[in-house]
Order: sequence, then structure tokens, then C-alpha cells
Amino acid sequence: MTNYLTIDGKENRNLVIPNDFVTVSHDKRQRNGEPVTVVRYQKKGPVTPNNPHVTIVLGDNQRLLSYNNFSFETPGKLPSSKQAVNLATQVFQSIDSVYASGLSFMRIDNETRTFINDDGKLITTPIMWVKFAHNNGSYNWVSIGPNAEIVEVERESLWDFGQWRRGTEEWNIDDWVLAREGKGPQLKAPSALA
Repeated sequence: MTNYLTIDGKENRNLVIPNDFVTVSHDKRQRNGEPVTVVRYQKKGPVTPNNPHVTIVLGDNQRLLSYNNFSFETPGKLPSSKQAVNLATQVFQSIDSVYASGLSFMRIDNETRTFINDDGKLITTPIMWVKFAHNNGSYNWVSIGPNAEIVEVERESLWDFGQWRRGTEEWNIDDWVLAREGKGPQLKAPSALA
């Protein structure tokens, strides 16, 4: 049985939470000056940085701001560019159709995402990072992995042009959180300053 993230009382079948994951943390933070809730799902046990997990960030009105699935290990093919844009658009529509109406496609970047699996092996997943601008001035994206799996969703991300790096806090990225807590090095641009 597969579990899906529930948004506004409805299962979103694009956003998977592995069925052996439970909620292990539920923290209040600030993102772009707004109070947010950061929820981490993983196997029962202590939070270990960069282990298999799913992190979501919810705005003060419970809108989904970010979803990151750092547990995806299944090999497969990436979709075509056209399929990726269509899927990303559909994901935003399924999350918030009113917000999605203000999005404009920008480009696709090919990237990778990593985590350390339960056996201690570094898992690297190729993604298609489908980026959109919003008429509110923010950047937004859906990252799509092999077999058209959704690896990330991010909305309302701001850019710091003076620093030439992200301006929005990255509570969904373990290494950024470690840097913020003084337990790890500052990440290089384009990551946000911790």
C-alpha cells in the first residue's frame, strides 16, 4: 500500500510518502517572514541528517510550500521534456489551481539529488528540474525523477540578487539546517545563506 500526502483533505497521488514512514518531527519555523510548519517523515527512529526521508513545509494557512522526497531509489527513464512540463503543470494544478494560474514556464535543468540509504550507500537520483516564474515575483518548481516520480515541489521561493543565491530559508534541506544550527559548513551559492 502506498501513502500519499493529503492536501486540503484530499490525497494528492503525485506526492508519495513511503508506507513505512511515520512523522518524526513537527517544527515551527519562519520562511520568507511567514510562520511555517516543517514536517519530517521517515522510518521510526532518530532523525539522522540525509537519511531516507520526506520533508514538507506548510504555510500558516496550511498551504503546501515544499515537498521533498529523499527516499526514491527505483531506477528508470526520465520523461521527455514535454512530458515533464505537462506533469509539473498538472502537479501545481492539483496542489493549488488558483496559484498555478499565475505560473509561467521558464526552463528545465538536469540535476541530481542525493541521500544515504539504510545500508549507508549514497543514492544519487537524476532529476528534471522544471522551473516556473510566478506573477508574484517568486520562483517555483517541480523536480521529476525516473518513472515520472515527483521528487520535489517548491513554491514561493525568492531570489537574493545581491548575494546571487536563494533568499528563502531551506528548512527542507538537511545540510542547510545543519549550517543554520552551527553544526555544518555554510552551503555554496546558489543555496540560501544559513
